[in-house]
Amino acid sequence: MSLVVLFWYAAAACSIFISGFDVQAQPTTDPSEVRALNAIFQKWNITNKVKQWNTTGDPCSGIAIDEDDDTSYFYDATNYNPFVKCNCSYDSNTTCHITQLKASILDIVAPIPEELYTLTFLQYLDVKKNYLTGPISASIGNLSSVTYLNLGHNDLSGELPKDIVKLNNLTYLALGTLDLSGSLPPEIGYITTLINIFIDNSGLSGEIPPTFANLTNLEQFWATDTNLTGRLPDFVGNWTKLTTL
Repeated sequence: MSLVVLFWYAAAACSIFISGFDVQAQPTTDPSEVRALNAIFQKWNITNKVKQWNTTGDPCSGIAIDEDDDTSYFYDATNYNPFVKCNCSYDSNTTCHITQLKASILDIVAPIPEELYTLTFLQYLDVKKNYLTGPISASIGNLSSVTYLNLGHNDLSGELPKDIVKLNNLTYLALGTLDLSGSLPPEIGYITTLINIFIDNSGLSGEIPPTFANLTNLEQFWATDTNLTGRLPDFVGNWTKLTTL
């Protein structure tokens, strides 16, 4: 076999070997979530920060996909607000889903768009201290992955939907300083993962439901300036982890 032929075989083998190590394409955000996020921002008249994601328009890029555990972004209301974080491990690391959304203290005067309830991979949602109006939709039950939910200090009104019971991973529920009506839903008592509940000045009323006896993981229960009635239930004594009542 001539040297030329040997060289050709060697080059071909090298090419095949190298091609096996091609750099994998960068993961991208689920297109339906991109559309939903864009619709939410448009209806709320807010725009993303350049520091958050790059100019390609894909929200799951830049700082949004940092894998560190630094939570300071969520306490920085100036540079990282609004802000999202993503998980890009889906579909063999090719698809990103939005798992955290913050849009707080932005003077938003609008209802909560239905598109927000389609972000079903959300685990953290903070929209506190705006002027959000209208009712809380029963579609909130779609956010079953949420562990942290802060809707406090807004103008949300109406009854709290029973579908909140579907948030069975919830540990933090903040509904303080709203304009809600109706009684404290017994369905909350079935969310046994709850650690913190804030319903102070929420507009909710009535007795503390018997189902709240299930909430043995509670550490904080804030209900000041709320029209709760009846006697303090004996089962409160079983809330042995409670630090603030």
